[in-house]
Amino acid sequence: MKLLREPLTQFFFIGAAIYLLYGMFAQPMEREMDNTLTVSTGEIEWMQTSWQKRWNRLPTDQELDGMIQQYIRETVLYREALTMGLDKHDTVIRRRLAQKLEFLAKDLVALTSPTGDELQAYFEEHQQRYVEPKRFTFTQVFIDPDKRGDTTLDDAEAIKATLIAKGDAIDDASALGDALMLQNYYPEKDQFDIQKQFGSGFAESLVDLSPGQWHGPVLSGYGVHLVYVHNIYVPPVPMFSDVRERVVQDWTDGKREELNEQFYASLQERYTIVIESIPQADKLAALQKSAQ
Repeated sequence: MKLLREPLTQFFFIGAAIYLLYGMFAQPMEREMDNTLTVSTGEIEWMQTSWQKRWNRLPTDQELDGMIQQYIRETVLYREALTMGLDKHDTVIRRRLAQKLEFLAKDLVALTSPTGDELQAYFEEHQQRYVEPKRFTFTQVFIDPDKRGDTTLDDAEAIKATLIAKGDAIDDASALGDALMLQNYYPEKDQFDIQKQFGSGFAESLVDLSPGQWHGPVLSGYGVHLVYVHNIYVPPVPMFSDVRERVVQDWTDGKREELNEQFYASLQERYTIVIESIPQADKLAALQKSAQ
C-alpha cells in the first residue's frame, strides 16, 4: 500500500490510464498529425489587447510570457483531447460548438438598412407589439383565511356591504380588513406588475372588473380580497414615429434570425437525415424505468 502512495508510482498509473483512453477513443488518422504549435503575432496582439482592456495598461514581459505559456498549455491539452476523441458524445461540448457556429453565422450576416416602406410595413404588421398595456388603479382590502377560518367568505360579504354602504364617507377601507404585508392602494399598475404582487389568478380576475364599485371576494395566494378599481388607463395607439427605433431593432433582429435559419437550412441540405425508430418493447421499458 505504501508503494501506491509514492509519486512516481502514481505518475506511472496516470500515464498508463491516459494511453489506455487514447487507445480506446482515438480515431485513426488519415495523415500524421502536425505537432507544430505556432503562437502567431496576431494571437499575441490579441492577448495584449485583452489585458489592456481589463487592466488599462499593457502587460509586462513576465505577464505576457505567462499568457503565452497558458495558451500553449490549453492548446496542447485541447489537441490531445480531440485526438483521444474526448469531444465525442459530450452534450455540453456539442451544444457549445453548435451555439458558437450560430453566433458566428449571425455576426457574418451583412444586413442592408431597411427602407422606410419596409419599416412602415413591419410596424403595421406587428403594431400590437408596441401597444402599452392597460394600467389599473385600485384599492384592495384583505380578509385573512388563517385568522377567520370558516367565516372568511361570510365576513368578506359583510365587509363589502359596509364598504358599499359608506361609499366615499369611509376614510380607511383597509381598517375593515386584516393586516397584510402589502400596500392597500396601487396607482397605475399593469397586469404584469399586479401578477408579481398577487399572483396570476388575482391579476386575471382584476382586469375583468369594472371601475367605480367594490368587487369580491377575489382570491390570491394570500387569501381573500375585496377590490375597488378607481380607474383603468388605456394608452393611445402608438404612432410609428414614436417607436421607430424599436421597430428598426426588431426588424433587424427578425431579419437576422430569418437569414440564420436560411443558413442552417442550406447546411442541413448537405446531410441525409436518418432517424431510427425505437422498438416498442424498449419504449415501454424506458417508460417503466422513468416511472420508478
